[in-house]
Amino acid sequence: MPPKSPEIVIRLGSHAEKEYVLKLMRFLDGLIVGANLFEATPGATASLLLSVGGKNTRVYVDPMTYAYGAYIDPETSKVRSDLDWIKSDQIRKDRAGRKRTVRDFKRSYRVLAESLGWPLGEAVQNSRAVSPDMLNEEGLLARFCGSVTDYQLNRFAREFEQDEELKAFIENMPQPAAVFAPYFYVEPTRTNELLELNLKLMTTTTRLGVGVPVHGVLCADVQHLSDAGVRSRLLEALPRTGVVGVWLWFSRFFEESATTEVLKGYRDLVRGLADSVEVHAMHGGFFSLALSKYGIRGVSHGIGYGEQKDVVPVIGQSTPTVRYYLPALARRLGVPDVERAFDALRIRTPEDFHKKVCGCAVCKGVVSSSLDEFSSFGDVHFSHPTARRLAQTPAAAKRCRFHFLLARLQEREDIRKLSGSAIVERLKTAAETWGTQPSLRALSGHLTRWADVLGGK
Repeated sequence: MPPKSPEIVIRLGSHAEKEYVLKLMRFLDGLIVGANLFEATPGATASLLLSVGGKNTRVYVDPMTYAYGAYIDPETSKVRSDLDWIKSDQIRKDRAGRKRTVRDFKRSYRVLAESLGWPLGEAVQNSRAVSPDMLNEEGLLARFCGSVTDYQLNRFAREFEQDEELKAFIENMPQPAAVFAPYFYVEPTRTNELLELNLKLMTTTTRLGVGVPVHGVLCADVQHLSDAGVRSRLLEALPRTGVVGVWLWFSRFFEESATTEVLKGYRDLVRGLADSVEVHAMHGGFFSLALSKYGIRGVSHGIGYGEQKDVVPVIGQSTPTVRYYLPALARRLGVPDVERAFDALRIRTPEDFHKKVCGCAVCKGVVSSSLDEFSSFGDVHFSHPTARRLAQTPAAAKRCRFHFLLARLQEREDIRKLSGSAIVERLKTAAETWGTQPSLRALSGHLTRWADVLGGK
C-alpha cells in the first residue's frame, strides 16, 4: 500500500476548548463532535460549527452508540450491562419536597437515546445494555442504521431551523463528510458475536444509499490486536461490508507502553485494511500518524489529550495536569523532567531550546529571553482560598495545549515529507540523545519499539 499523506482531525471535548478550535481550525483537516456533546448544548455546538468555517468545514458526528452497549468496569475488570457509567448521582425532590440523591442517566445520553430511538431508548428505559440478540433481524438492523445516519445528516439542520438566529445561516450549515454506522464495543467475552454485529451494522448502513460515504468504527479491546485470528477475520470481512473508511479504536491501547507484539498487530491490521478502505485512528498519537507509511489516512484526538481513550473512563479522577509535550520523545512530560536534561544536551539559551526542543510560536513566545522561562509551562497555584494542593494555573495549561497542537501539526508536516526510514532514524536519534538522560530514560523505551515496528521488523 503506498504511503498516505496523514491528516489530523480534532475531537471537540467541551465548549471550554472553543478558543483552540477557532484559532487553529484552518490548519486542521477536520473536526469530530460527539453526539452527546451536541445534545448537551445543541445551540452552542451548532453556532461553533458555523463559526469554524461553515459548510466548507469537514465535520464528523460520532453517534456514540457504543455507550449503550456492554462495557468492562475499570475497577473490577468485569463485564457489566447496567449502563451505570453513563449515569450520575443527581439531586431530586420527592413528593414531600425533600431532596434526595438518585442514580440516573446523564441528560445528554438520555436525550440522545430518545433521538436515536430503538433500541437505545429501550436500553435506557430498562437500564440494560443493547445486546446482539436484539439486532438479529434484517428489518430491525435497517431501522436502527437508518435512524443513526438520519441523525448525523439532519440533526444540525433541525437545530438551525429551530433557532431564529441560526435559521438565517442554514445555507452555510456544515454537512458531515461521512456518516458512521452504529457500533458497539467488542468486549473479549463475546468477541465473535460482537464482531459479527458490528460488521452487519456496517453492511446494512452501506446498503441504505444515504448519499455520503459510510465509515465504520472498530471499537474493540486492545487484546484483539495480538489475536491473529481476529485480525485475519477483520482483514477478510471488513472490506466486504462496503464501507469507504474504518476508524480504529482499541480500548486500553497506549502507544507509549504497548508491547512490540501489540504494535505489530496494529501495524499489520492497518497495512492489510488500507488496500481496500480508508483507515483512520479514532484516538491516536505519533505512532499512528507515522503509520501513514503503512496506509493510515488520518488520526483523531482531543486538544492536549485523547491520543488514547478507554471505552469507559475512570470515574472520580481529578482534572489531570496538562504536561509539556516533548516532540523528541513524542509524549507529555513533567517540566522538571525535561529541564534536568538541558545541561547534558547543551541547551543553555533560548536559541538552543528552539533548535533542540521546540521552535513553535508558543515556545518562541514563552522562552524568549532566558531558558528559565520554560518553567512557566508548569506554573502552579492554589486554585481557591481553601485549596490544600497546588494545581496548574489556567495560563500554563493553555500554553501546554497550544504548544501541543502546534507541535502535532509540525509532526504531520514532517511525516508527510520524510520517508519511512527517515522517521525510524529520527526515533533512534531521539533514543540515543534524550532517551539516555537519567530523568527521561524510563520514559523513552517506546522510541526503540516504535523504530523496530515502523522499520518492518
